[in-house]
Amino acid sequence: MLQNPMSKVVLSCPDSWAEPTPSYPPSAAGSEAEPPLRVLRPTGSQLVALLGTHEVLTSGQLVRLTGLPERTVQHHLGLLYRAGLVNRVRPPREVGTSPYHCWLTAFGAAAIGAEKPGARSDDLAGVQATAALSELWLSVRDRGRGVGLELRGWRRLPSGLPYQDPHTGTIRELPAEAEMIVMSGPPGGREMRLLVVARTERVPASRLAAVLARFACFLAASSDPSAPVLAVLARTPRVAERVLTTADTLGEAPAARHLEEEVIATARRRVVVGVVEPHPVGLSSEPVWATPADRRALRLLDVLVEHAGSAK
Repeated sequence: MLQNPMSKVVLSCPDSWAEPTPSYPPSAAGSEAEPPLRVLRPTGSQLVALLGTHEVLTSGQLVRLTGLPERTVQHHLGLLYRAGLVNRVRPPREVGTSPYHCWLTAFGAAAIGAEKPGARSDDLAGVQATAALSELWLSVRDRGRGVGLELRGWRRLPSGLPYQDPHTGTIRELPAEAEMIVMSGPPGGREMRLLVVARTERVPASRLAAVLARFACFLAASSDPSAPVLAVLARTPRVAERVLTTADTLGEAPAARHLEEEVIATARRRVVVGVVEPHPVGLSSEPVWATPADRRALRLLDVLVEHAGSAK
């Protein structure tokens, strides 16, 4: 069985959610920089804690995580937004209306003693990508067992994964944003490791090629006999097709030119691409995944077992 200790610091799915005790930086009485204590009622505290853990969540994800009625969640998000503790936006969507995507302001982070968040308002693609990471985890957690997937572990990777370039010996970084461990298939099935990339919207083809080439180098440099799968989340079918097409020419990327053809072929087999919209909750259960070798829409379990299950 694959041993994969999960760091408590970046663990994104604790077994239970504790009610945080509001903690504010010292400030002068009456200062405009002091967050208003009155808005952090128990439900508001729970929402702030969840956003502090996951960075960006949609209103629908917050409903599923809290188990509260949608109207209750929307009401308290409105209070937090007007108090300046939460920012929210509805990114444009090709079909239908996007849900609110929410994240903490500097005041909201201070309310739970978290680090000051970076600016997100001008990075809608990044906001959607971060919410997609949460959606994949939540979908597998809540729906995976019904389709043969059991979640064993999940963590965010704020700094990617370091590896030693097999050709130059240089320490490089695979820009994976999260790591997931799942048990696939019937009881007693195979445990599999997924490295997740979600920032694909508006990314130049050369950058996508570099990410896929680094994944091939990561496989070449790894001594782990259970090679991981690179799960790429694409917001729309158009973006997914662009990722798949880029994978077809993986061997032409500068970082992969010194790799053996067998390593490049293995990397192609272990790239799986999932489409987030218009039904993100179906990432674990619906046929929204494909591979470079098979462009049919398949379930996540299908692509893991049938197309990405070969060993390194």
